[in-house]
Amino acid sequence: MKPSSTLDFIKLIGVLTTCYNTPVFAINWSVNPFLQTQEVYSDNIRLTPQDSQIGAFVTDVSPSISVVGQSAKTTMNLNYRMQNLYNARGDEQLSTFNQLQANGRLILVPNRFFLNSSSSISQQNISNTNIANDNISGSGNRTNVSTFSLSPTWTPRLGNYANANIQGSFNSISNDQAAAVGSVGLSDSINTAENIQLTSGREFKRITWNLGFSNNENNRTSSSANDVVFQNTSGTIRTHLSKQINLFATGGYSNNSFQTAFNNNNGFSYTLGAQWRPSNYYNIEAGYGNNRYVSLNLTPTRRLSWATTFRDNQIGLNSGQTWQSALNYSTRKSTWSLSHENDTTTTQAILLSQQQVTVDVNPDPLINQPVQFLVNVPTLTNDVIVRKMWIFSGSYFSGKSTVSARGFFEDREFQVATTKEKVSGVSANWNWRFATKTSAYLAPQWQQIDRAAPTNDNRYDVAIGLNRQIAKHINGRLEFRHLEQSSAIITNNYQENRATASLFMNF
Repeated sequence: MKPSSTLDFIKLIGVLTTCYNTPVFAINWSVNPFLQTQEVYSDNIRLTPQDSQIGAFVTDVSPSISVVGQSAKTTMNLNYRMQNLYNARGDEQLSTFNQLQANGRLILVPNRFFLNSSSSISQQNISNTNIANDNISGSGNRTNVSTFSLSPTWTPRLGNYANANIQGSFNSISNDQAAAVGSVGLSDSINTAENIQLTSGREFKRITWNLGFSNNENNRTSSSANDVVFQNTSGTIRTHLSKQINLFATGGYSNNSFQTAFNNNNGFSYTLGAQWRPSNYYNIEAGYGNNRYVSLNLTPTRRLSWATTFRDNQIGLNSGQTWQSALNYSTRKSTWSLSHENDTTTTQAILLSQQQVTVDVNPDPLINQPVQFLVNVPTLTNDVIVRKMWIFSGSYFSGKSTVSARGFFEDREFQVATTKEKVSGVSANWNWRFATKTSAYLAPQWQQIDRAAPTNDNRYDVAIGLNRQIAKHINGRLEFRHLEQSSAIITNNYQENRATASLFMNF
């Protein structure tokens, strides 16, 4: 365990303890310790090509703790695990990894002023050309990633004239790679953001309006990494001719600043248009200008909703012709969704948005343990990324089985390197509780990354396992996993077969 990681952990715990131990708020605490022990055998512990692979046993002893605090004005959830691995990578050494997830909410003024906080420590792959699932095996292509976020939100009402939503945020992200001498990877960064929204109040009948301002600054600590600023101001005014028809005019100004080989498309934008809302079940809106769009919203039943928008923007981020769509459907035993999104972002922002789901210190003994690392994120760089994403997900529940599936396609364009990646993947999970205390699961996954030749990668991962409740506070698991990556680059080809026996104990 690196000293910097330990210091980050202590700082994060200190901040959270300060926030949630204020004497004014009486908090009910629930503290639950856990212990996970695993014996793992891998026939390719370093994930190297077949002619150089090495098999090894790895012992995992990981104590963890879950802390939940709740009061009328405060909620807190903290999970921490100290993962201790002996002989990871077959080097007969003891390695320790901190893993943390924490989030909380403090209500300072009911319905008006809130303070949200979150923090995390995890490990992630540095490069997506040789992807490991976790800390147990791999080539050392990993770094410790620490995040912290503090976000106050104020929602004042200005009489009957306007309602406001004012939100600020302070985020930090750091990693061991940034501290390496001569490193050109992901830089540590401080992210600050302000978002102000004003909407007309009840005094406005025939004419309504809204104003918005957003400013997001990503300041990198490395002198070789350029800062990134996303800033946008906009305002809309509507005149309601009837309950079904209204006309609107929108104006705005985009002022984005980041290193790119393409145009930033800053400047003033305008859109003039109309909305037709014949019923509560559907409406259509269209606007024409240098930023133009057509939007359709359908809600024919309580279980089905669909919203889709086509844009052709000359000004701002995600310019050009883009689509945005969200389709949701549910039945008594299933849920389904399909979405398409476009955004301009950074690797730092991607890690900040996904850190809350990467560490599971108290795995449910009735389902398979999730992969620790994020396997579908870009290589950790300081580039700005334009993404177009399709995401499908579905789940079905029956008396004894749960089946879920997810598919995605992501088109990434790096603004400085001017390279592209097309990433597609499918994953599924079937859990079958065939006895009162016993269940089985099957979890296949496939991912393909298409880059400039010859660096395309195909990755297959399938796990099959058995869970059993041995005693009231003890659960056991047996798992076999096969992992395979094929690549045009010989050194990125590998196969791994892994057998794991696990015990999970709570106290």
